[in-house]
Amino acid sequence: MKKINHKSDICIIGGGLSGVCAALEAARGGSQVILIQDRPVLGGNSSSEIRMWVRGAGNSFRESGIIMELDLDNIYYNPHMNAHQWDAVLYSKLRTQPNLITIMNCSVCDAHSEQNVIKSVTGWQLTTYTWHTVEASVFIDCSGDSILADLTQAEYMLGREDKTTFAESIARDVADGKHMGMSCLLQARQTDHPVEFIAPVWAEKYDDKQLEGKNHNCAYSNNNFWWIEVGGNTKDGIEDTEECRDKLLSIVYGIWDHFKNSGHHPEALNYELEWVGFLPGKRESRRYKGAYVLTANDLTEGTPFEDTIAYGGWTMDDHNVEGFDSYGYTSTHYPVKVPYPIAYRCLYSANISNLMFAGRNISASHMAMSSTRVMATCSLMGQAAGSAANLCVKYNVFPADIYNNYIGELQRNLMNNGSYLPGFIREMDRIMSRVTSNLTDEEFARLTNGIDRPLPEMTNHVELSENQPIIYNINEPIENGYALRIFFDPDYTRSSINPDNYKNNPFSQKSHRRLNFKPLNMPENLAKSYTVKATLHDNSQQILKAVNNNHSYLTMIDLPAGTKSVELTINDTYGANARLFSCDIIKKV
Repeated sequence: MKKINHKSDICIIGGGLSGVCAALEAARGGSQVILIQDRPVLGGNSSSEIRMWVRGAGNSFRESGIIMELDLDNIYYNPHMNAHQWDAVLYSKLRTQPNLITIMNCSVCDAHSEQNVIKSVTGWQLTTYTWHTVEASVFIDCSGDSILADLTQAEYMLGREDKTTFAESIARDVADGKHMGMSCLLQARQTDHPVEFIAPVWAEKYDDKQLEGKNHNCAYSNNNFWWIEVGGNTKDGIEDTEECRDKLLSIVYGIWDHFKNSGHHPEALNYELEWVGFLPGKRESRRYKGAYVLTANDLTEGTPFEDTIAYGGWTMDDHNVEGFDSYGYTSTHYPVKVPYPIAYRCLYSANISNLMFAGRNISASHMAMSSTRVMATCSLMGQAAGSAANLCVKYNVFPADIYNNYIGELQRNLMNNGSYLPGFIREMDRIMSRVTSNLTDEEFARLTNGIDRPLPEMTNHVELSENQPIIYNINEPIENGYALRIFFDPDYTRSSINPDNYKNNPFSQKSHRRLNFKPLNMPENLAKSYTVKATLHDNSQQILKAVNNNHSYLTMIDLPAGTKSVELTINDTYGANARLFSCDIIKKV
């Protein structure tokens, strides 16, 4: 068989949203990155193969960073929220990113380590019958199933802990090896005519009593049938996946048969079954043991970590291990502090020196993981892992050294690149002063306060009408390495993005297609076109950037050496005055 050897700075295993965000952040930081993905598409549970909604902390603390960038790309290119177009958005993002190679359809099945340091991993690419071996300095496992745990002897955890393990009062009285199960979803489309459905012979048969308490009415667009869940009580979360898939499909088609043919759901008459997922979406399997284990107490108390690198806000959503076989609603929700910080120490191995991880497999208790596992939160951790890996390459150190010596630089890089860290304020480079009379002192302070989002206690944005400039003088001559950083309003509430009157996700995926479906809009306060102009030391002027059809919320524009002043002018928006959360000059690291 053919063999190909690769060398890179960073190797990422897994192309779900945590792996995608890790790869983009690392490659943008200048490292050479290889991403190995075992599927033909990217996005993991959000991909067209599984189609789970992206969830996170909720609209009050909707995530920024790369996941916001990807979502705005999806609104712009894919306003009808077609799942395959979402695949294309992610594929395009990685394909066009310099310093990044993606190896698709490749399953990592071997690793070579020396003295607790991973030297290489090897995967089998089923489309080309090729073995790919990747040597790297840092490895980030975003596979969800922690594939490198068995291959490298990295410490990991399985199952549900008892109350005493991490002093969690909401944990079980007795520990066990059980876990949350997996689901195969379905999507339906409403038509203007009756649609017949004939169930396959292997589909289960259900009556109303068996489905009592379960919301199996697809006329409600916020029902994606997540509760069709098996495998948590007796099955291995990895080894028994194929058997669980077969069981899930028999349930899915049985429920749809009941929905269409029982005569008890007249609203189903004009619906057709448009898609069924044949790849189960997983919630839980192996979790790595890191330098710190995040616990339920950290989530409820909002522990203020000195090494905060991300945050969560989804409830601790602990699914019943009996899954579909249990009665009624099959999850218990425990409240958390919104947002709660996540520590960097949860992202690197306790015993393998150059192993990091991001996603549902981070170092967390079962109860804490029941919240951190949702994809927007995983994306934030993926971006943090990619940024930390960059620093490992930059300083030729291990991930633990970043915590000991460079955590401030990591946090500064993350915040400059759009991430919000609870309890932290982005540092300003005080090299400019306001000269335009269009901004009040209060507005100038908002744009330069280092907080890039609305908070409960402050509005924190500035509105600009068309052709109203912001002009900054530079207090002292600058050399290369400075940039104008602009953070436009991406509409954290989504009130201008989703025109539909039924429930939708804070990100751009849908469940079912109804006749009254309305496509998404771009955020109305986002700048659609804008111009940035610099005045140089010789008083000449230079247009640094002129953007049309903008769909990005964050931009950093390099300033030439000798820039005396810089001017931003909004030319057009998507419907209302432009809003900015930040506009300042930063020193690029």
